[in-house]
Amino acid sequence: MTASGKPPRSAHNPRHIIVIEHEAANAADNGLKHLAIRDVAVRLVRPYLGEKLPMLDERIAGVIIKGGPQFVTDLDRFPYLRDEIAFADTVMKRGVPLLGICLGAQMIAHHLGAAVGFHPQGHVALGYYPLEITEAGEHYFPDGLMTLAGNAQGFACPRDATLLAKGPLFANQAFSLGETTVAFQFHPEVDRTILDQWQRELADNVGKPGAQSFEEQDAGFEAHNQRLAEWYGQFLDRFFDLNMAYWRADF
Repeated sequence: MTASGKPPRSAHNPRHIIVIEHEAANAADNGLKHLAIRDVAVRLVRPYLGEKLPMLDERIAGVIIKGGPQFVTDLDRFPYLRDEIAFADTVMKRGVPLLGICLGAQMIAHHLGAAVGFHPQGHVALGYYPLEITEAGEHYFPDGLMTLAGNAQGFACPRDATLLAKGPLFANQAFSLGETTVAFQFHPEVDRTILDQWQRELADNVGKPGAQSFEEQDAGFEAHNQRLAEWYGQFLDRFFDLNMAYWRADF
């Protein structure tokens, strides 16, 4: 033990977080930047490129399953998503902290038996929208948080899960299952570079019901990104217990 009473940073205890990605990004997102600042080891895994998911062992202290252009309703087209869902099941059963974002959240919901699909009126969420926090969500979100969305599908809240937040387009925005699984429909990780990438790649969605114009998205970023990114960093600190001294940036 160190003088502080915490486990020493040792090559014999190389804890790290698995981050599963579904598309190429032009830059590290807000979450990866925060983990780097905290000197946390991150292992990126890209199953869409054929990379294999790791065996779950004591070195894996957390998992993040990020968003992407794939649909849970099209698993035959994206069979690697089935492997990710099976991996998420093992993570949940072991009690390892698991965070799902957008597609990741939808995969968790699907695995838990909840419906996932397109908006019944064809709405697309693209831009910044208010978060309506439930009583249970008060432990997770501050009042008045505006969140960035980029999704055409949403999820029903799983039967045994706790709804944490609602939204104006897609009703269910966040849920938890026990103490170690949390799912967000929205995107707290997106920075300006990634939003620029979205505006190029998702341009066809502008003009669809619910989607904001580029000007509205830009204004939303200027007004809300800093608070959203700061909140996300604080969430990661708590959820993955990033203040513990066993974290290493090399493994």
